[in-house]
Amino acid sequence: MTTPASLPRAPRWPHCAHGADPVTDPVGCRGIHVPGHTACLAHLNDADRTTYLASLAPSAAIDLRCTPFTEDLLNQLLTALTDHTTQHPHLGDAVFDGAQFTGPARFDGAQFTGHARFDGAQFTEGA
Repeated sequence: MTTPASLPRAPRWPHCAHGADPVTDPVGCRGIHVPGHTACLAHLNDADRTTYLASLAPSAAIDLRCTPFTEDLLNQLLTALTDHTTQHPHLGDAVFDGAQFTGPARFDGAQFTGHARFDGAQFTEGA
């Protein structure tokens, strides 16, 4: 049985809460909201995710704290940030603190021109 002291605390940012359960996990997904939405990138519906990714341009600043990433979702993000003159992803300030990367997290050739933060990020395979 979980006690209130052992339950996870909600993050300080507006978080997704996908999968929250009042008894076992009142916080749910800790991923930060995508601007203008109430879900993280991983839990947006397909249409909203497509629209958000289409709004990104190379060197965009992104904040994806605590977002769970599959290999496919990371590839979609990096494709949206690809500079077509270099054919490589180009990220401005990028915050991936606490993100969970399931599968390979390939940032091959990615250029970070701002601060890149991965504090507490988890990788199930190589990065």
